[in-house]
Amino acid sequence: MTLLLTFSLRYADNYSIRDQLDAELYALQLEVRRELQSHMFGFTWISRQGLNGPAWVDEGETVTSYYRQFRTLYWFTPEGEISARYPDMPTAASQVPQDIMFWLHKFNHGVRYLISADSMGEHPADLLLIVPQLEREPRGYYAGLLDTNRLLHLIIGRHITEGSQFRVIRQSDGGILFNYASDDSLRTQWGSDRVFQLFGESWHMELWPSPTRLQQMRNKLPLLVLISGSLVTTLLTFVLYLLGVSRVRERMLEEANRELYDEIEEREKIEKRVAYLAEHDSLTGLANRNAVIAHLKSEILRLREQRELIGVLLIDLDHFKEVNDTLGHNIGDALLKQVAARLSELHVGRSLLARLGGDEFAILVSDLQEQKDLEDFADEVIAALDTAFHVEGYEIFVTGSIGISLTQTGEEDAEELVRHADTALYRAKDKGRNIWHVYSQELHDELSDRLDLSKKLRYAIEQNKLTVYYQPQVDMTTRKVIGVEALVRWIEDDGSMIGPDRFIPIAEDSGLIIPISEFVLQTACRQLARWRDLGFNDLRMSVNISGRLFQLPDLTEQILFAVKSAGIPTAYLELELTEQVLIENSSSHTQFMHDMRDNGITLAIDDFGVGYSSLSYLKHFPINALKIDRSFVKDLPDDKDDATITQTIVSLARNLDIGIVAEGVETQEQAEFLIERGCTIGQGFYYSRPLPADELTQLLTQPDGAIPVKIN
Repeated sequence: MTLLLTFSLRYADNYSIRDQLDAELYALQLEVRRELQSHMFGFTWISRQGLNGPAWVDEGETVTSYYRQFRTLYWFTPEGEISARYPDMPTAASQVPQDIMFWLHKFNHGVRYLISADSMGEHPADLLLIVPQLEREPRGYYAGLLDTNRLLHLIIGRHITEGSQFRVIRQSDGGILFNYASDDSLRTQWGSDRVFQLFGESWHMELWPSPTRLQQMRNKLPLLVLISGSLVTTLLTFVLYLLGVSRVRERMLEEANRELYDEIEEREKIEKRVAYLAEHDSLTGLANRNAVIAHLKSEILRLREQRELIGVLLIDLDHFKEVNDTLGHNIGDALLKQVAARLSELHVGRSLLARLGGDEFAILVSDLQEQKDLEDFADEVIAALDTAFHVEGYEIFVTGSIGISLTQTGEEDAEELVRHADTALYRAKDKGRNIWHVYSQELHDELSDRLDLSKKLRYAIEQNKLTVYYQPQVDMTTRKVIGVEALVRWIEDDGSMIGPDRFIPIAEDSGLIIPISEFVLQTACRQLARWRDLGFNDLRMSVNISGRLFQLPDLTEQILFAVKSAGIPTAYLELELTEQVLIENSSSHTQFMHDMRDNGITLAIDDFGVGYSSLSYLKHFPINALKIDRSFVKDLPDDKDDATITQTIVSLARNLDIGIVAEGVETQEQAEFLIERGCTIGQGFYYSRPLPADELTQLLTQPDGAIPVKIN
């Protein structure tokens, strides 16, 4: 029996080693996918925000400093001519190869594509990232040659275990695309492989150990079992049997979840495609973008000597997509025609009305004497759109956001004026819509500062300058810490702190919120494990979840992996989501939230009451707690409206048997008011500011874990 058990343990050991190799290969595959997605998101954002046409390549040095895996940046004309390249190589080909041209003719405007670089690459694994610009001038294609071989080298250098051998093979012809192996002796026996689908082409990834690493992975348990005797052997056999069953079930569950998220991801792609087609239908009867640029150039030349002003208004209809989605595209097209007719009735100076595409209009105004004339005209446009439109029996209200640019020095060109108006339009949207905003040098400087802060943030992430602070959640009746909320902080080398209100919005826009969120989640889970080792076993950890994370197909797996890696019970992790996240795409988020509940992780709604509060999602979503926003707490108990709202939220939570937490508690009067109404859990400066982990550990070691009265 002992010999039989020894051989069985050796078999289980082999199975465990294969499991580890498979998990390591799966993690490498996720890193490759994540890096490709990061470059795709970044490249798409740059192509939409940067210079148009070949001029964007002039920013090559800046682009490649952010995304270092781009080997070459291009601008392709629709005829396949390479009109711009960074870095410039005079002897390089000036025409796109036929194998790439075959794909370019199939691409649609504004959609990002990732294809094999083929003959344009320096390495078989090189990829070509393309974003077409086909509905505005200059027409062509943004393109970036991705050095996939270098990308794989960097990922391997950071994530592969020493002694592991790794290889990537193209499945179509068996060609080796990447080789990180010096010893093939165990490849056949111990190799773990996965197929990585990449836009119609499959990569075959293989991972196997070197003999040295295999020995390190070997378990010494079989020899100990051989010596231990029959009783211990029987016990271990039973334990290993249970372990084997649990692993099989776990793998089956992972495969089911993976298939489900692949299906959700594919469905979201289709929905985005339909939305894109719905918002980019063109109607005739007005000047197009080409006419706008031509007319603007002629007016600039005509009026340059007279020193009169020329202005551009870019008008974008707010929430026009809702009209198409609710009433249909025919009603949407009819509404656009009525908007065009109403705008054409407005006059100021010499003007030209144009439709640039989708729901965006432009008005060019000449012979202006001062900026106020253009601002007054913008008020007329907003007032004109404020009156209801009657379309085929429907009464429709629509508003517009307006970006304004005006000649300042007289030396501006047409493209520059339109670009400035578009920048001002972006700011008008950002400030709440249904308003106008005038472009200024201050706005330009602000956007430049934003871009600079984005670059610094990327470096801060790479150089580990971010840290996590923790703010206690307190039982206000006993002042005992029952939980903490993890909050990210950015501390520079000189000790100065950059507030999250500055860098979190930039991280959300650029996609950097994804690695930041992963860092916070993993750090918070590991810190909770340390506190549990110190005996704080009842402490709950709250972590905020950004809406951008729902773009990840493996979000559930990442969260569960962070929890299991830290070795903490899932019941002590709470994820905080804003109401906006629930409203934006509740259908795709429902499955995620139910997966979290099934795995024991609780969910809380952060800043409850300031967004689109709805009883429906409290009914349909597995919500465990509501967090009263600090805006309702700060004026308690004097403000009657805030007191009534707070009482209502507390009553709602108690009637639905949902937990309630008050944020922003700063005074004893506020705490007493909340306790009297039945809200006993709070967090805020009255109890403690967010603290580093070591300082909070000292706080937890207070007698009975209670916060002193004079903590602040």
